[in-house]
Amino acid sequence: MDDHTPDCTSHGPSYSALTFSFLAGGIAGAAVALLLAPRSGEVTREIMGRKLNDAADSARELRGRMVDKLNDAAESARELKDRAIRRGQEIREEATHRVEGAASALAGVPASASKGNGL
Repeated sequence: MDDHTPDCTSHGPSYSALTFSFLAGGIAGAAVALLLAPRSGEVTREIMGRKLNDAADSARELRGRMVDKLNDAAESARELKDRAIRRGQEIREEATHRVEGAASALAGVPASASKGNGL
């Protein structure tokens, strides 16, 4: 890795860890607010149930988006690998052709001429 390439592993917690922490903090804050609010227990439980369901839905949606992004990244990596392999094969074939051409050219040169040229 060169000096200009950022090192993503050294910049703290991952995006998913931060997102999870944010969601967990939101849920904890909502639970405390509901528990301390002047409502009946039944109303408080209903509100908490709705909030928990909303949080679960948000977490499932986030998971789906993350899975999609990871699948896209994996597909991009596969395409890049395939392109690199194809390019490597093209370079190898071109080099083989050039070496064979050079070897044929040298084989056609008289031995005394190649010695005089330092070959």
